[in-house]
Amino acid sequence: MTARSNFKHLLYNARKNAEKVSQSADPTLWRERALSWMRRDYWETLCNIWAAERWQQTSTIMKVNRAANPEANMHTGGSVSFATHQFRLESYNQQMTEKYAKEDEQPQLDAEVWVAASGAPKKGHVYGFGHSMDTSRTSAFNTGVGATGTSSSDMMGFITNTISGLESRIAQTMETRLVQMQTQVTDALQA
Repeated sequence: MTARSNFKHLLYNARKNAEKVSQSADPTLWRERALSWMRRDYWETLCNIWAAERWQQTSTIMKVNRAANPEANMHTGGSVSFATHQFRLESYNQQMTEKYAKEDEQPQLDAEVWVAASGAPKKGHVYGFGHSMDTSRTSAFNTGVGATGTSSSDMMGFITNTISGLESRIAQTMETRLVQMQTQVTDALQA
């Protein structure tokens, strides 16, 4: 979670608490309930901003937008299942092989292929890359994009996820083989 989102949640909680304590939805009545950790003049300025008609309209519009598309606002910080990772990586590897079959080298990350393998961009970004991936460059209408819209931290994240997926795959294969070997030994001892 970023400092920006932490602060956003902190102010949201401060508004909700002020509304609850003052028993009013009117931000002008919250001014007297300044927070202990914030300077009083800052709190009063925020209350004035929240009371402004423009802020109220924007807030209402944003609530409607969030309610209209709940999938875009769902929490995505949790881990992706092994099956989903495996499917995406296999799809990505297959598409990379097809795209670069006639070339000697292929890039470590092709954003266009990753978008095709992991799903279309939603709300202007591909989940898993945050907001730093420029999806305007990764559409079906553009070709030869390469990894132009990714940063080095995105590439490290991709590599880390790939390695994690491969490690999980190896662990699962080893566990399956171990069970097979145990079954063979048990069968041999019983014969």
